[in-house]
Amino acid sequence: MGFSDIELRHIVDVDGKLLGIDAEVIDTASLLARAGCPSDSLLWMIDAGERFAVHPRQFIRLSEQNVVFFETSAGSIPWNVVALLAA
Repeated sequence: MGFSDIELRHIVDVDGKLLGIDAEVIDTASLLARAGCPSDSLLWMIDAGERFAVHPRQFIRLSEQNVVFFETSAGSIPWNVVALLAA
């Protein structure tokens, strides 16, 4: 059985854990659950060395050509603080 038999079109890395996901779009809660992370973790998308905060319950479109990297931060902080830091 090769990788083409598994039919997982997207590879996602969450805190060093590689996940195979067939869906083209996934919400943050499902992604955290699949990675075995606490549901109140802050999720950050890593792109070109920069971290971008991902909103709770946000849908994320996955790429078939690239591995999408995410990091989590333990505990939650008020979203308005994250928005201020991102500005």
